[in-house]
Amino acid sequence: MSVAGSPRNFRVELRWIEVFWMSLCLGIASPMSAALAGEPTECDRLAGHPSDPDKILGGVPSAEVRNWNEAAIWSCRQAVAADTGNARVRYNLGRALFYHGDKAEALDHLAIAADGQYRQAQFVLGLMYTDGVGDILPADSCHALILWRDAAARGHFAARVALGRDYARGAYAGCEDPPAAAVVDEWLVAARGQTKDYYQRLLIDWTREALMAPSQPQPKELP
Repeated sequence: MSVAGSPRNFRVELRWIEVFWMSLCLGIASPMSAALAGEPTECDRLAGHPSDPDKILGGVPSAEVRNWNEAAIWSCRQAVAADTGNARVRYNLGRALFYHGDKAEALDHLAIAADGQYRQAQFVLGLMYTDGVGDILPADSCHALILWRDAAARGHFAARVALGRDYARGAYAGCEDPPAAAVVDEWLVAARGQTKDYYQRLLIDWTREALMAPSQPQPKELP
């Protein structure tokens, strides 16, 4: 993709993307659907995420999970015990525990689900690695890249856009073997096709423009 005109300063545009970033995490489901183990459980009903593309029930907003948190945790523990290899209910348990404040245990379950290539777990754990979680999990953009890269390649909408955003900001400059900008742009194009929402498409367009823009010229040193 080429950008017409003289080089632009994209700081305002990238900040605008951040302001509206959470809209990318609400109400989006990828058309890709993985083959998932197990039947719907009470854990799915009480703790599934509305934006999880691999959910098998409608999903529950964060505030509601907090309202019946104890029941969600109990149900999800039962579901995990009954089917330890089910990454979906493992992710749901991690979500419920995190909202309960049991962050260390939550991260353990999210990591297991992410290792099982559960896309929503990869995305959420990548967010946590991007910002860090207090003294429990140090920020590590390169680890976030590993998680998001796999989820993005397998169709996770928010992972595609999050990776593109941070790539355009230079967050992965020190990471080993980052994807080429052209590959990241392909994921953004695909993400644009996953939504009809005007604002989400606008955010993706800004991210693509920032991604492919030439570097801003640096002032020359005086002799």
